[in-house]
Amino acid sequence: MALKFIDDRDNEVYNLVRIGNQLWFAENLRYHVEDRCFLYNQKYSSFKKSGYLYSKDALDELCPPGWHIPSAAEFTKLFQSFEKSAHEMNWVEMFAGKHLDRNLSLQFGGFGSEAQMDFWEEGQGAYFWTSTEGKNKDKQYCVIDSKGISFRYPAPMRDLFSVRLVCNEVLTTRSNFAYLKRATSNEGPF
Repeated sequence: MALKFIDDRDNEVYNLVRIGNQLWFAENLRYHVEDRCFLYNQKYSSFKKSGYLYSKDALDELCPPGWHIPSAAEFTKLFQSFEKSAHEMNWVEMFAGKHLDRNLSLQFGGFGSEAQMDFWEEGQGAYFWTSTEGKNKDKQYCVIDSKGISFRYPAPMRDLFSVRLVCNEVLTTRSNFAYLKRATSNEGPF
């Protein structure tokens, strides 16, 4: 049975994927935050595939109960779980689930600039906010592209990036995971 999460705030349904002991959204977040989320090139056609691109100002109100924006360390752990399996395969294809029975549905949704209302690199890279803060309280963002994974700090032009969520609960046992499969959105985060 496929794991799904229904966001009670807007009834959006998200596929979930277990990677190691973490439970991740298998899709980019599609929760609307007035004046702080944007569609790539302002086209609705990108919405279902790539979700919204969010400004940093939106981050504090994006997560439903039981979920959080991953840290740089959590993204690194996720990347390493795929890297170990890659061997001779293209790790980007593995990340997208083409060679595994788990699918993270990695979308190369590009990024944007709120100040310029311009968008770049759709189809070339995935750009995600992280919860990791730098010296000036800037949030890092994660870049995933054909070169691998890297972390950077946003330029001062009000960058827009996608958001993935990870469950607050660490999955430690099969019975714990079985419980999560049975849970409904009214009983907890699932």
